[in-house]
Amino acid sequence: MGFFSSLGRRISSAAHSLGQKYGKAVRKGVKFVADHAAAFKKGADVVGNVAGTLATGAAMVGLEPVAGVLGGVAAGAKAAGKIADVAGGAAQKAMKAAGAVETARKQIQRLRK
Repeated sequence: MGFFSSLGRRISSAAHSLGQKYGKAVRKGVKFVADHAAAFKKGADVVGNVAGTLATGAAMVGLEPVAGVLGGVAAGAKAAGKIADVAGGAAQKAMKAAGAVETARKQIQRLRK
């Protein structure tokens, strides 16, 4: 066995191992996003509602600059809630697709045996 053959196998093995580790990390990250996106959206909606209410009160009292800032906070919180909702939905779909791919891969391996 030559030097380059041995080196090539070791590099290939190391690359495969790193790929497996990164794949597991990505799956955990996607699962975390899917599990926690709804809670983040709920929190962002609460912040948006409270900021909107405070902005209305500040405008009624005559503090228009404060009302403008609070209105911006409310809009930002609503946008963050929508982003979290989209990200959570995408993560859930990605998990379902990954599960389908894994099932197909296992079926192919069974057929090969």
